[in-house]
Order: sequence, then C-alpha cells, then structure tokens
Amino acid sequence: MTALIFKKMSQVKKLAFGIAVGISASLTLINPSYAEDIDVDSLLDLVKQGQARDDSEFNTRMQRFNSDKNQQQNMLQQAKDQRRSLEEDSVTKEAKFATNETDIIAAQERLTNRLGSLKELFGVLQQVAGDSKGIFEGSLITSELNENPATVGREKFLDELITTAGSSSKLPSIEELEQLWFEMQREMTLSGKVSSYQADVVLPTGDTVKKQVVRLGSFNAISEGQYLTFDYESQKLVELASQPGSRYNNSASDLESLQPSTAETNFSGFWIDPSRGQLLKIMGQSADLGERIDQGGVVGYIILSLAIIGVLLAIWRMIKLTAETVRIKKQMNSDDANDDNALGRIMKVYQNNGNADVETLELHLSEAISSEIPNLTRGINWIKIISVVAPLLGLLGTVTGMIDVFETMSLFGTGDPKLMAGGISQALITTVLGLVAAIPCVFLHTMTNNRSRALITILEERATGILARKSEQLSLAKA
Repeated sequence: MTALIFKKMSQVKKLAFGIAVGISASLTLINPSYAEDIDVDSLLDLVKQGQARDDSEFNTRMQRFNSDKNQQQNMLQQAKDQRRSLEEDSVTKEAKFATNETDIIAAQERLTNRLGSLKELFGVLQQVAGDSKGIFEGSLITSELNENPATVGREKFLDELITTAGSSSKLPSIEELEQLWFEMQREMTLSGKVSSYQADVVLPTGDTVKKQVVRLGSFNAISEGQYLTFDYESQKLVELASQPGSRYNNSASDLESLQPSTAETNFSGFWIDPSRGQLLKIMGQSADLGERIDQGGVVGYIILSLAIIGVLLAIWRMIKLTAETVRIKKQMNSDDANDDNALGRIMKVYQNNGNADVETLELHLSEAISSEIPNLTRGINWIKIISVVAPLLGLLGTVTGMIDVFETMSLFGTGDPKLMAGGISQALITTVLGLVAAIPCVFLHTMTNNRSRALITILEERATGILARKSEQLSLAKA
C-alpha cells in the first residue's frame, strides 16, 4: 500500500515537474530574463492564478448563456402567443369571408333576377360600342373631329362604355346610352357630307405640315390634288407616296377648286374609294409604264429599239413616197420630161431612144423601170423584218423569264410568289412588247408597200402606153 502511494506521488511529481518545465520554457520564450528569477513556489502561484481566471471566465459565460436562454424562452412564448392570436383572427376572418361570399352570391342572383332582359341589352350594347370604336378609329371623320377640341375623346368614351357595359357592379346610364346614339348618328351624318378643314398632313418625306383638306364622307380625303389616307396608329392624315395617276388626281384638283357650299352638287366624275384608302394604296403600288418596260429587261429594250427604228423607217418612206407621188402626178400632166421624178426619167429614156424599134424601146423602158424600183421600195423590207423579229424576241424574253422562274422555284420553292415575280414579269412583258412592236410595223409595212406598188404600177402603165403609141406610129408609117 505504501509502495502504491509512493508510486502515485512520484507520478504526480513527475507531472508537476513536466508542467513546470513547460511553463518555464514558455516563459523563457516570452521573457527570458523573467524565467531566470522564478522558482517552484512562484510557478505554483501562477498556475493557481491561471486556473482561477479560467474559472471566472467560465462562470461569466455560463451566466450569459443562462440569461440568453431565459430570453429565448420568453421570445418563444411571445411567438406562440402571437401565432395563437393570428390563428384565432384567421378563423374569424374565414368565417366572415364565407358569410360575405354567400351574401355576394345572393346579391348577384337578386341583381340577375332584377336585370332580366336588360342583361342581354347590355351585352349587345358592349358589342355595338366595340364595333363602333373600331369604325371610328380608322374613319376619316376622326381626322376632322380631332382638330376641334370640343369633339375630341369619343374613343375614350367608348372605352369607358365598353368597360361599364361588361361590368356586373356598374350599369351604363341613360346619358351614356344617348351619347352612344349621338356618336353613331354623327358618324352616319358626316359620312354623307363634303367638308373642308385644316389638318396635320404627314408628307412622304416624314414632315408634318398644316394643310387645307377636303373630305368626301368617310371615303376619300384630298389636299392640293393629292389623295390622303388616315393612319390608325398616329391618328393623322398621310399623303400617299405613290398617287394613282393623273386620271384620278385631276378630278381631285377640280373638286378641291370648288367652293365648299357647292361641292356637294356641282362636281362630277370624282373617283370614290369604297375601301377607304386600300384601293388607292394598291393602285399607287402598281407599276407605271416605265416600270413595266423596265421589267422586260434587256430583251424588252431591244424590242422597243427595233419598234422605234421600224416606225422611223415607215415615216421616212411615207414622206419620200408622198413627195414622189406629188411629182409623178405633176409629170403626168406635162409632156416635158423632168429628172426630179421617176416618170420623168422614164419619159426621157423614151425621148432618147425614140428612133428605136418597139422591142428595143421595151427593153430600155424595162431597164429604166427596174432602176427606179429600188428607190421606191428602199427600207420597206426592213419594216417587214422588224414586224417578224419583234414577236420572236418577245418569245425569247418569255422563255428566259420562265427559266428564271423555274430556277427560283428550284432554290426557294413556291411558298413566296414575290420571288418569282421578276421572271414572270419579264416573261409576260416581253411578249406584250413584241406584239406592240409587231402590230404597228405590220400596218406601216402594208401602207408603205402599197404606196410604192402604186407608184411602180403607174410607171409600168406609162411605159406600156409609150410602147403602144410607138407601135401605132410604126404601123401607120408602114401603111
């Protein structure tokens, strides 16, 4: 037993000695001079002080933890009390909500029973107001009413009426029904009148200017001879970038020049667009003569060039033949041969060979007539050739245009006709141009050819007459 106690004491001493050595080493590292002066008792006091300090800090932390624990318990209890209160409030409100919902259903049933057929009336009213709003927003009459502050806002009124008519909590008033009636009646009345007023007009350049506008009902609006359309989004009049043409714009200018008081009774021949501007836009987008010709491409321009050449040749030959006809008729009334016409030159051949026999004279006259025929028929065959070649070139343009169409179809399919429009236009326009060039050339060739043939016939008749007289003279001489 004594040995065991002695052993335990030895272990405690060793442990104390190790701790003391460790602390000494630490103190030596911290403050070497201080470690040299400390003894074992001082070291024991330091250990006790450190343990006391640690116990004090531990007790402080335990007190703070206990305090926080109590505070958390109080907060938890408050949260439970608040949840219990909210649950009771929720139960009360749910019961009140259920009661209110039952009351609302009962009130709606009483309202439905009291409305009766009026409910269908309000439904029709809402539909009529919606249809009227759609008409008013795109109407030309709106452009005139928007210029007057007293008449602005009918679309807003219709929006409110549509909302009211579709609501179950508020019903339209008699005044609102009368206002709707008034707006519809005003639209119908103004759609039958011609009026002139100042309005903002958006030009094709994008600029907005103030212009005098003449409105014909709800169909057309014109300003300075130009047709206008009403833009739905901007609520302004817009001048068409491409006008339908002088055939339509001239009548617009004539109408605009009339006095407003007589415009409804005095104008005539004005074009009305029943689609309210859509037809005018389509007509403005259609190609004019220059664009049509340009669609024919190179082949189209070649055909036109040939047509112009053919017409000029025909005019030149007609002038020449007409002048030759005048000179020949003048020579027919004179016995003196003149070199300025074909008949005079043939008569001079007769005079130069008056002593020859009939056969020889006939040969000389035939030679003279043959030399005059090229002058009378010069250029006429070219007109005929052009009248034949022009349709062939039109057929060539048609074939090449259809080739372009089929190539486009093979690349992009047939979903978008606009992609094939170029080839189709060339195919059709060149055919038309070929016919347009050929038809007048055929007529001109016939006219010039007939005129030249008539002159040749006169020469042949005169030559035959000369031979007949010569033969008679010879016969009388032999007798």
